[in-house]
Amino acid sequence: MAEAKDKDTTMVESGGKKDLADKNKDEEIYWRIRPYYSADFDADSGEYNARVELPGVPKDQVKLRVLPEMFDLRATREHTQYLLTEYFPYEMDVNSIEAKYEHGLLLVKGKFKDPMDSAVDIKLT
Repeated sequence: MAEAKDKDTTMVESGGKKDLADKNKDEEIYWRIRPYYSADFDADSGEYNARVELPGVPKDQVKLRVLPEMFDLRATREHTQYLLTEYFPYEMDVNSIEAKYEHGLLLVKGKFKDPMDSAVDIKLT
């Protein structure tokens, strides 16, 4: 087993697999907080915008996962874990979703999925 150490991250290589273990995972979590979150959407244009406040959280400690129906956010900072899971108002096109994080503010935007994208044209006889 080979180990390479960095001041922020420990990389462990074993059997061809690499596991990334942050030192922060070893820290005990004292608080679990739902961050301030606001969103707006326009059903006519199919646009969705959300803002999530994560004060003091480093960018590398923010994890955002999306499905067409919902998103899940997890962020960690000094014994504090921010958790947020929300449903989108409409099914989203996950390929159109973009996220930008600066100075503790996460901006998420995307487009709604067109319900006719998977429609099949039927030839009339």
